[in-house]
Amino acid sequence: MLSPVIDVFRLRQYFNVITGARDLAGLMRKDAAFLHAIRRALVTLPFENTLPVETQPFPDAQHERLDRALGTRRFGLVATGGSGALASVVGAWRALEETGITPDVVSVCSGSTLFGFPLAAGLPADEVAEFTLSLRTADYVDVNWPGLASVVLDVGRGFAGMVVGERIEETYRRLLGDMTLGELPIPCYAPIWNIEDNRLEYVGPRTHPDLPVARAIRAAIAIPLFIDPVEIDGLHWCDGGIVDIFPVRPVLEIESRCDVVLAINGFYPPNFEGEDARGWREQRASVLRIASQVRTSQQIELARTNLERLRAETDVAMIDPVPYTEVMGAGFYKHFIDRSAWPDFMRAGRAETLHALHGWSALQPAKRPSRKATTNPSRKAATKPSKPSPKSATKPSRKSTTRTSPKSTTRTSPKSAARRSQRPAAEGRNARPKAATRRRAPQA
Repeated sequence: MLSPVIDVFRLRQYFNVITGARDLAGLMRKDAAFLHAIRRALVTLPFENTLPVETQPFPDAQHERLDRALGTRRFGLVATGGSGALASVVGAWRALEETGITPDVVSVCSGSTLFGFPLAAGLPADEVAEFTLSLRTADYVDVNWPGLASVVLDVGRGFAGMVVGERIEETYRRLLGDMTLGELPIPCYAPIWNIEDNRLEYVGPRTHPDLPVARAIRAAIAIPLFIDPVEIDGLHWCDGGIVDIFPVRPVLEIESRCDVVLAINGFYPPNFEGEDARGWREQRASVLRIASQVRTSQQIELARTNLERLRAETDVAMIDPVPYTEVMGAGFYKHFIDRSAWPDFMRAGRAETLHALHGWSALQPAKRPSRKATTNPSRKAATKPSKPSPKSATKPSRKSTTRTSPKSTTRTSPKSAARRSQRPAAEGRNARPKAATRRRAPQA
């Protein structure tokens, strides 16, 4: 009996319990509205009215073609998990629509699957925003009362989640019908984790083409102990974000590699930096101060590795539209149940994406004008010098003709022209450097 309890691999589980209890207690002290939101989700009293939520969060579209800077390069979108904070994905998509960019591949995780899959199914951002913001809590939260009762009556036999998850699947079937992953207009993937074999897969068109999109969404957000696992092909699957919170494999390996990627972080500090725990030994309850570091150590390190790889192989524009503090601790569950902040998250996603795209496009090499468009008097004059030397007449120098005024060109003597043609080093210093074939986009 003692051996399983002190197993070293259970260490993170103990810290999970400690951290969760600490965060929940802190949120209860600071935000009584959280308890009210939980209570309304579980039991809505007859005299309570549903609070209205804004369903059209975006201003009129400001169309500006930035897709020309993209050219023929493949564009990918990768989003972390982060519960309702990833409503920002809808705003990011709206920005892409306004700038004429359509992703070639989408990779989402946990909470971002609620928004990413419908967008990849071909629905415009405005429609996805209206659909998700019009949801009632009862549309996607079905409390697992039998499972909760089994915790007391049958020592938790078969219990794995406080929410069943069937209503989530039913709600998205009303939106997407029986569309399968293989029928998505834009390939979209999400990590899911298998309980029986303890392994991670990326569910999408190439891996599970016949799986309904609605069921894939349900499996991708089935957070252990919060939402019941989903059975697929006789095995049980959960939210893969508990392992890979920033899934880049779909845009680098599973589908043809993307050249430019918009990365959306809604779960960790910018660039996946860890929380600052300096001075923890001098504080009371020191172990509680580092509990979250132990709990997230493996996940955040994998996220850093994935980001480093993504930056090494593609141009990356990364945005952090929602502060990670919004989804810390119990805030993660609050923003899943309470949708009141989703419109602001969507607007933030749009604003941050537009800013990132403008910065990225400004660094792209300008397209060279055609030869016909570059014809000017100086070029014409340079082609007919008054006294050309035999050597320069048969083999003109492009740089000397385009950078020399008509007047100076017509007065060039054969000797001086020959001397200039023998100075490649000096001319090389004055020549404009060639544009790089790829430049990395700035991090927003």
